[in-house]
This record gives sequence, C-alpha cells and structure tokens, in this order.
Amino acid sequence: MVEFALVFPLLLLLIGGGGDLARVYFVGIEITDGARQAALYASDNAPVLQAPPLSGYVPGTGYTTAQLTSIAQGNAGSGVLDCPAGKVSVTATVPPATSSGFTQTITVVCSLPMLTPFLPTTVPIRTTVNVFVVPTA
Repeated sequence: MVEFALVFPLLLLLIGGGGDLARVYFVGIEITDGARQAALYASDNAPVLQAPPLSGYVPGTGYTTAQLTSIAQGNAGSGVLDCPAGKVSVTATVPPATSSGFTQTITVVCSLPMLTPFLPTTVPIRTTVNVFVVPTA
C-alpha cells in the first residue's frame, strides 16, 4: 500500500501529461486546418488591385481579420478537447502590390490551456500559411 501511495501520483501525472500531449497534437492539426481554410478564403476574397500601374488596393474590397478569425475558430472546434472559443487569434499581412501578384501571410495562434497540474498554464500553438495571389484586375 505504501509503495502504491508513493507511485500513484507520479503515474497520474504521466498519464495526464500524455493526454495533454495528445491534445496539443490534435489541436495543432485543427489549427493548421483552420489556417489553411482562412488562407483559402483570403485568397478567394483578396483585395482588388487598382488599374495599372498597380498603385494599391481598391478600398472596401477583400476581407476582415474578424472573418478570418471566425473561419479559423470554426475549424478549431469548441469542445472540451478543442481550442476554447475566444482563444484563437489571426493576423493577416498583405504587402504592397506588384504586377505579378503578392503573398498573403495568415498566422493563426491558439492559446491552449493545459488540463494537467504542474504543466504550463497555456501552450501557444502557432501556424503560418503563405498564399500567393495573382492579380485579376
């Protein structure tokens, strides 16, 4: 009984840590999928370039960061094992336009809270996707 009482907390920590590690891997796959879906949406709804010479983007076209965050959160789920609602953040950068196109960078970060005690309270899971957009204007 004494040996069991000494080993049991360590065994629980190992099992819980393994479960959290599997959860981090699972959420990483979901966040990657969410970043790809947000990048696909961003490439389909890219800002329209002004007529040549390409001097910039037409105001009011394109997408908002809130739309991309909604798409990424939708793919990240909202269950117990998923990234919690409100913990997903998205940043999108669109560099200056060129005649050949531009590369959009979509970065999705999930601050995943751990369930096992004695581990860090949150683990940031970050995924970056680059999409090259060819201008159609």
